[in-house]
Amino acid sequence: MSVVSLPRRVANPPAPPRTRPRGDAVHRGRGARRRALRSLWRHGAPARKAGFILLVAIALSLAGSMYVANRQLQIHQLQIQLLQDQSTYAVQVGSLTNKSAPSQIASNAGALHLVEPVSVTQVPSTSLDVILPLPKFSGYAPITSRTIR
Repeated sequence: MSVVSLPRRVANPPAPPRTRPRGDAVHRGRGARRRALRSLWRHGAPARKAGFILLVAIALSLAGSMYVANRQLQIHQLQIQLLQDQSTYAVQVGSLTNKSAPSQIASNAGALHLVEPVSVTQVPSTSLDVILPLPKFSGYAPITSRTIR
């Protein structure tokens, strides 16, 4: 036997006081919790029930208002984008229309030394439903016409 020995505990330390009940009360299932909430709701004060219903209604109303406001903002942003796209389209149509005008084509062809126009004549437009007369030839032309009507 050894001369040096460690002291031993004689008494166990006191257990902390229990605040929670043991057993089934701690590990209740969902059904027991639901029954407890239902009984709390059934036996609660009518003023408390009305206040809870009012809070739920206000929360739903607020959520709906936020959703509608968000949709209105999205529609407004889409309208702004549509107006910008329409403006860009109008500018592009105007620039392309000016580039394809007969006077522009003639002046560009002259700048490229393709033709030397004396004047630009605009041909009058006509409907596609109107039957055009036969062309008149100047100079020598065959007597029989190749057009059939």
